[in-house]
Amino acid sequence: MRTLQKVLAIVALVVLVGQSVRHTYLRWLEPRTSVLDRYDRPLKSEVTGAKSLEELVARYEPLRRQGEEARKQRQAQKGAPGVVDESDLGALSPEFEVRLAIQEWEKRAKELNGVTYYCAVGLVLLAVGMATFRWGNIWLGLTLEISAFSEFIYWTSPTFFGGGGREFDRLLSYKLSFSVAALALLFLVVWSQRVFAKDDVLPPGEHAA
Repeated sequence: MRTLQKVLAIVALVVLVGQSVRHTYLRWLEPRTSVLDRYDRPLKSEVTGAKSLEELVARYEPLRRQGEEARKQRQAQKGAPGVVDESDLGALSPEFEVRLAIQEWEKRAKELNGVTYYCAVGLVLLAVGMATFRWGNIWLGLTLEISAFSEFIYWTSPTFFGGGGREFDRLLSYKLSFSVAALALLFLVVWSQRVFAKDDVLPPGEHAA
């Protein structure tokens, strides 16, 4: 039991510390500017500097109308009026760029909700697990604790596909906060259950054979 606890604690510690360091880098230290920015401004500044989804939508609406008019004109010139082909949306157009930013914002917002919910579930599992470990069955308690830290680690794992904007920064801040909180909870479990104590000292709830 003690050896298993030590191995699991070390693995969780390594992962959570690594994630926290990476979140810190992405949030505050990673360069986000490029020499090409001078050619993308001011639209790029408006997109990445948007404070809300509604602000992006308001920016997208006139671009959408302009794009529809341009596509209808091209269809008419081709002699094939009718349904507008969405594939005609240019990947380099302002409309496409703002549209992509809206989709990215919504994706990050959903991920943020998931991080909050599942970390709350993990906290409940950890509380029940610690209580069960101390006053009930130590194996059941350990199983619940493993489940709890699995939730913490998975949902605070790094976002490998980067991005920009306030919602992305907000997601990084949440993940960093929950990673640090999970580290604190890990130290609490290690201390309360004497995981790294001398082998002749049994953890609370465990009895000598």
